[in-house]
Amino acid sequence: MLDEYHWTNKQIIVAVSGGVDSMVLAELLRNARAKIVVAHCNFGLRGADADADEQLVKDWAEKHQIPYYVQHFETRKILDEQGGNLQETARDLRYNWFEQLRLQLGFDLIATAHHAQDAVETMLMNFFKGTGIAGLHGILPQQNKIIRPLLTFKKEDIKQYAVCQNIAWREDASNQKDDYLRNEIRHHFLPMAEKMFPNATNNLLKNIERFREVELLYNENVERYRSKLIEQRNKDFYIPTLKLKNCKPVSTLLWELIKPFGFSSAQLDEVLHLLSAETGRYVASSQYRVIKNRNFLIITPVETEASTHILIAQNDSIVSNDVWQIKLKEHDFEISMMDNIISSPKETVWLDVHQLKFPLVLRPWKTGDYFYPLGMNKKKKKVSKFLIEQKIPLHEKANIWVLESDKKIAWVVGMRTDERFKIKPSTLRCLSLSGNKK
Repeated sequence: MLDEYHWTNKQIIVAVSGGVDSMVLAELLRNARAKIVVAHCNFGLRGADADADEQLVKDWAEKHQIPYYVQHFETRKILDEQGGNLQETARDLRYNWFEQLRLQLGFDLIATAHHAQDAVETMLMNFFKGTGIAGLHGILPQQNKIIRPLLTFKKEDIKQYAVCQNIAWREDASNQKDDYLRNEIRHHFLPMAEKMFPNATNNLLKNIERFREVELLYNENVERYRSKLIEQRNKDFYIPTLKLKNCKPVSTLLWELIKPFGFSSAQLDEVLHLLSAETGRYVASSQYRVIKNRNFLIITPVETEASTHILIAQNDSIVSNDVWQIKLKEHDFEISMMDNIISSPKETVWLDVHQLKFPLVLRPWKTGDYFYPLGMNKKKKKVSKFLIEQKIPLHEKANIWVLESDKKIAWVVGMRTDERFKIKPSTLRCLSLSGNKK
């Protein structure tokens, strides 16, 4: 049991509830001479029954001189304060404490008593939820630090072993209720499947093994396509739409590309429609947006931080925001500097100090902003139109900042200065601003 997955000689925390599965797991690991401690959670939900479960686990650990740890949770109070689902809350409390205990003790692994039927039930729930091929492998023997040594054993075999070895356990009455989806599948769906298809559970277990192997091949192919179809540019991810359309199957590949960014399977059709949508259309998850921009789908973070206005005094030498770091320096202007000024990269600009009124303001652009772009014969232009002409993608427009002097835009940062603040032969002092994008 331990050798197959290289768990021999590992220090293991055993999660023991007092039920037959976990009591058998603890006994098997003890007999295998593994270095173990026992961890028990009391959620305070079943009164005297929960306390009796706790006492059983303590008695077993003390009898075999195995260290044990018990954690009490005020589960109802936590639910009242934080809301949520009882089962999910209890699960999070349990696993978070197990991990804290593992780190505290310096142990290697946490063993839980999931068995073969648990794997089948999980696979069926994932199948009907539409989680894709990743959900069809059921419960894995090991996920990070969590191991499931009983995963190949059926419930009836575990019970029979407990009876033969005189292992005490307690029944949790809530397992007989249909309050939870898993219990409904266990008590109704699977027995009906066994009636219609004899040996259905065994066949599903074999399918789980095949699905695990198929998933390995599937993931290899997906990663090969991912490297060809997605390109990271700073915080954004670009997917060329024409290239994606030429791949088969488009729907499956697109799902795998967007899934890591928090998109649900229910949103896949919406994202597929973006392939033929006009520029600017998008679909959002909680943290990202997929935006159609010309020949690309662009996956970009949803900006949640509020933008601020930054005041720049005349003696400031450097200012910074979430997008730019800008260095400032005043110079006496000489006509010989003009060639360098003209050939400066667009991230560096030169402004006539005597046309500026301090403090300057560095802020995000907004609808209604306008300026007089340098080189356009003093023609007024809205910043929004300028950005369209520069073919700035929708999501990048949120990161465009402007430098303002006395409510006049002197510089669309990193792009174009305003004609009213340009360097002229008559300029006496100039201000250089060098922007470095973060």
